[in-house]
Order: sequence, then structure tokens, then C-alpha cells
Amino acid sequence: MRRRAALGGLLAGALLTPRASALAGLLQVNRRPSESFVLPNGLQVVVLPSHRAPIVTQMLVYKVGSADETFGQTGIAHFLEHMMFKGTGTLAAGELSRTVARHGGRDNAFTDFDMTGYHQTIAADRLELVMRMEADRMVNLRILDGELRPERQVVLEERRMRVDNVPSELLDEAARELLFGVHKPYSMPTAGYADDVKKLGVAELAAFYRRFYAPNNAALIVAGDTTAEAVRKLAEKYYGPIPARRVEPRKRPAEGGADLPQRVVRADARVPEPRWSRDFLAPSYRVGETRYAHALQVLTRLFGGSETSRLSRALVARDRIALSARSGYGSASLGLTSFEIAVQPARGRSVAEVEAAVGEQMKMVFDGGVTAEEVERAQNQLLAAAIYSQDSLASGPRLYGSVLATGGSIAQIDGWPQAIAAVRPEDVVAAARHVWRDEGAVTSLLTPAEGWK
Repeated sequence: MRRRAALGGLLAGALLTPRASALAGLLQVNRRPSESFVLPNGLQVVVLPSHRAPIVTQMLVYKVGSADETFGQTGIAHFLEHMMFKGTGTLAAGELSRTVARHGGRDNAFTDFDMTGYHQTIAADRLELVMRMEADRMVNLRILDGELRPERQVVLEERRMRVDNVPSELLDEAARELLFGVHKPYSMPTAGYADDVKKLGVAELAAFYRRFYAPNNAALIVAGDTTAEAVRKLAEKYYGPIPARRVEPRKRPAEGGADLPQRVVRADARVPEPRWSRDFLAPSYRVGETRYAHALQVLTRLFGGSETSRLSRALVARDRIALSARSGYGSASLGLTSFEIAVQPARGRSVAEVEAAVGEQMKMVFDGGVTAEEVERAQNQLLAAAIYSQDSLASGPRLYGSVLATGGSIAQIDGWPQAIAAVRPEDVVAAARHVWRDEGAVTSLLTPAEGWK
């Protein structure tokens, strides 16, 4: 189930000091240079300096996403993201993007379940330009019917292209409804249901904007060739005058769908080869048995995180049951999340063979067959990814934004490597036993029109 990118997994943090000889083989992750402060109006600001190139990325993340919608108004967070490019009292529709492009930069936006983000990458001496425009649309957005009606068709076409015309996305949508509960947060699609999007008007979008788009409900992350002092001066100048507003606390259910386990099948003529997957309700950093979150990150890496993982070695390389086999887990969620196991079977292999093979690998974990060596290998893969992420002006802001948008802190980011390094084989086994339970699972089968046996 492709709910979200693994935003909480690759966090750069403090220098690791091995606590015992068992950790002697682990990589060290130097703390990513960062400074943070909060403006009087509540805006969180994080600066990630990097002087390798004379460019900067500004990302403004609002602590609102599609999981904050209600049934009947699904898709409103994504629709508003589109309307944020339609101008203010001083900027014409599309002018922000045209201005960024004219100065040699690029800009974009995204909507996820728990956050909505807007970002620009541009020459360092143009930071003030993009900050002025971004602050302007935080408070002065104009939502006009003349702009809304044609943009609605763009949003609907995006859903048709990315969801309705992609059988795997339609299956994932059905699986989410079973796993998280119909009409509940995380079960409703980020793109929204088409019938809901068709009914959204100026009043609904304007109310959503006023409800969530406020400095005290946002985090500003600036990465690149700048300093905290320079960013503070600009942030105080452009974001500082915007008044804070009352924002109601966000809520997420602490339970999933009813009557699990469930099985969902989608047979579609557009599907050339079948796909099998199983999703389990899982704790995140915020909800559920949160003590398992770091062990689950190690588990997903060693179980199905690469071609050298258990699933791939057993099902693909050794037994040739599958063409690919993987697992995934997203820890940075304001509510419950999911742990996914997915397999693309080899031609001629049956559902029963795939499920038996996956079950065998799971049982080996249940029975305590997790070695210190493979845990250390998984930890090093995670820590290496954290090191490489420090070279990117994209991954840093996105990762910091995802944690701050879901109730996390800079301290959590800084402490992530130690938390990963502290995971032991017995922690991985305990996490698997807690999450891999039938009463929290949905199995999905994507098949050609004639089905799959």
C-alpha cells in the first residue's frame, strides 16, 4: 500500500558514539548542521546551511493534509494546493511560478495525508524574492470562481490519470478503506472522490484555507547557501507580520477498520501480470505502540528493503517464485500507519505458493531467527542513507517538514541515529510479532481480467 513516502526513516542526526563492542561496526552519522527558531506568531523555522552551490530551497509545510478532511469534502486539501497558484491581491494567477522560472529556479507543491508543502529552489540571492511571494499567499490568497471552475477540471483529470486509469491505485484505495475504516482518515484518497471534488466551491475552499493556513500551523525550512541570521531577518520581515490564528488540534483514530482480516481482489483487463500484497496496521511515532517504530524501520530494511533482503533472496534469487519482493513502512504519521509486504510473482506461480513462501519467511522471524549481523547490516543501510541525504537540498527540507508536521521535534531528528543503532535482534522480533497479526491485516490481489489462481 503506497500510503506515503518513507519520510520518517532517513533522518540525519547526532554523532553516534558506540555504547558497546556490538556497535563497533555501525556507521557514524554527523549531526546535520541546522539551526531553528520560532517567530512570535508561532511559525517554526529551520535552517539547513550548505555552501556547496550558490542555491537555496525554501519549503513551507502546512500541518494539514487529506486526512484532515471529512467525507463529502474529500480532495479539498489537494484542490486548495492547486488554487494557491491562482494569485493574490498583488500576484496574478501563475505569476509566482513564472517569476521563479524567469529567475532560473523551479517550484512545485505536494499534498500528503498529514501535510501540504510548497517549495522553490532558486539562486541564493533570490531567497528574499520567493519568501516575499510565499508569505503573500499565506494570507492574501484570492479564490475566485473564474479560476476555480477550470482548475477543478485539472484536478479531476489528475485523478483520472493517476488513479482511475491505474488499476493498482484503485486497488490500494479499496485496501485503505478496509485497513483504516471507511470514511476515516487515511482511508480517503488524497486526490479525493470525484463526486466530492465536483461539488467543492469557493466557500468550501476559502473556509479550509482560513482554518488551516496560518503561521502557527506551519513550518518553514530553508536549505542551502544561506545562514540562520539571514533567514531570520527575512522571515521576520515577510512572515512575521502575519497574525497567528486559533487552530483546532488534529485528531486521528487509534484503531483501524472493523472485521479484519479482509481480502480484496481487483481483476482488470489493463493488468498484464498479477500482484500480491498484504498490509498490516502498524504504530507510528505518534500513535499505537510507538516503542516499536525504530525496530520496524530495521525490520522492513532487513526483511524486504533491498535485493539482498530476506524476501528477495528467498523468493526471487533462490526459489524463483517472484520477480520482485519487498516490504515498506512509514513511521512519520500523525496516526496509525501500515507495514506492507508486496510480491510480483513469477509467471506460472500461484497465489498459494506466494503466500506460503512469504509465510515461511515471516515464521522464521517470529521464531527468533534474526541475527545480530543482519540487524547491523540493515542499520548501516539506514544510516548510510541518512549520510547521503545530507547532500540533497530536497531530502532535508522534506524530512524535517514531515516530522514537524506530524508532531515531532528537532530533538527527535537529532536522536534518530542513536535510536536506530540501539535496536537489537530481539526488538525486531518483538516488533514483527506485534504488527504481523491477522486481526490487523488486509490482503490485496491485483490480477488480469481472467483472474489468478
